[in-house]
Formats: sequence, C-alpha cells, structure tokens
Amino acid sequence: MARFHVYRLKSGNVLAVDLQSNLLDDLPSRVMVPLHPVQELTWTISRLNPRFLIENEPYVMATQRMASVPTSEIGEAVTDLSGKSDAIIGAMDFLFQGF
Repeated sequence: MARFHVYRLKSGNVLAVDLQSNLLDDLPSRVMVPLHPVQELTWTISRLNPRFLIENEPYVMATQRMASVPTSEIGEAVTDLSGKSDAIIGAMDFLFQGF
C-alpha cells in the first residue's frame, strides 16, 4: 500500500485514498478516506472536501468519513494522488485542528 494512492475497496465499488504512513505497512489495517462522485454528496466544505479527477470523473474526498480499513479489504490501485498531497493534508488539518 502507498500513502496518497487511491484503491478500489473489495466490498462494493468504493474508492478510498490511503492516508497512512508507509512506515506502518506491517499493520493489518490502513487509515483511509472514501472518495465519492460529486453528485452523491449533498454538501461539501471546500477545505474539508477537496475534489479530484479520477478516471475522468470528479470525486470528492469525504474526510469526515475517515476510517480504518483492514488490508484484506483493499483491492487494486486506481491512481496516485501524491501530487495533491497538500490538499489532502490540508483537509486532515482542517478536520483535526479547525484550520
């Protein structure tokens, strides 16, 4: 698994971005945030919920829905959002620090 990479979860057709440090690869779970198609969320806060183009579709990072996911439930890698790490970290900072 790789931090800031997007994976398709095995249960359902859910995409999630991996937030966990690569130093902790031996743990049996990863901290991840689901990504939802823009039309599925009724409200967003731009700093909390950054948007990304994935497979030519706009997705929203639902930071407030962050969860631990067993590695056995994580499927194939879809894309790498490392180039958007500032927006991802900014969303986490906003969730935990309020700024």
